[in-house]
Parts: sequence; C-alpha cells; structure tokens
Amino acid sequence: MLKRFGLTLLLTIIGGILGISLAIAFVWGWLDAGWQQIEASPEPIARLISIERDQVWVESESGILYKYTDAENCQSDCWTVVNSIPDPVWYDNPDPIETKDTTCSPALLLFNVEERIEQCHIEMWVSRNYVFALRENGNLYFWQSDIYGEWLVIELFFGLCTGAICLSVPAFLFILLPGILKWFSKRQKR
Repeated sequence: MLKRFGLTLLLTIIGGILGISLAIAFVWGWLDAGWQQIEASPEPIARLISIERDQVWVESESGILYKYTDAENCQSDCWTVVNSIPDPVWYDNPDPIETKDTTCSPALLLFNVEERIEQCHIEMWVSRNYVFALRENGNLYFWQSDIYGEWLVIELFFGLCTGAICLSVPAFLFILLPGILKWFSKRQKR
C-alpha cells in the first residue's frame, strides 16, 4: 500500500512539474509566437549592427548599411539603404521604464544561428522581446513576444495545480484506489 501511495505522490509531483513547465513556456511566449523568416536582403548580410524594436540595421558583405523596417507587418520592399544608424526612437510609449540589449525571457529555440541581436522593452504592464537571428545559410529571422507580468504568479500557480491534478486523479483512480479497496476487503474478511 505504501508503494501505491508513493507512486501516486510521485505522479502528482511530476504532473506539477510538467504543468509549471507548460505555464512557463506560455508566459515566455513560446506557445503563441514563432520565428518568421523575413524578406531576403538585397545583398548577403555580413553582420547585424543594431536593433530598435522590429527594425534592424545590418552591414552587407560589401560594407553597405541596410535598414529593415517593420518586421511584424512589412511584406515586400522593406530594405532601405542608410548612411548611419539613428538614435533610438520611442514609439507608442514615450517614457519606457527600461530598454535592455537582451531578451526579457529566453527566445524560442532556432538552430544554425550564426549571429543574433535582441532587445527587451520593459513597460508598465508588459515586457516586449524583439530578436533578429541570422542563420548560417544567410536567411534572417524575426521573433517577437510579449510577457504580461501582472498575471505571472497566477499563471504559474494555475499551471502547477492543473498539471498536478491531471496526473494525480488518474493515479488515484487506477493505482491508489484499487489498493485501498483491496485493503478494506482484507480487513472485512478478518
């Protein structure tokens, strides 16, 4: 009986870990945001220079600076030749709390990345990740996700509880309950 109880408890803990892992993937934007390949640059890209939200400045192999504008919405003719990189421009939020040159949460995994440039905008209720990745084959990819901090604890708690319940109920019904019924039937036979 003790083994059955231990197995049920172990499955409940495993369910909680799986549930909180899924909640973390949800919070980090891994479930609702994916990498998107953006339009090929006019020339092969030598390196990524700067990023400002969904805009990126690159240097081509011939040394020309290009700017890609509006990675979220632009479909064609998004590359423009520029002479220099301008100072950062603040968009919809004139006074962001903080801007970092790293992501607020880990970016979704992408293989064969040669170079990556990223930025995090921390605002009042949301942190926004912007990442450009240059793959070894020369293609440029963009990933953007939003992290809403005000519900973080609730989402993690809900994920933990849901995962634990999803594995503990079947474990109770198919492992622990038959053992309890067997134990009661032995006691009544005495």
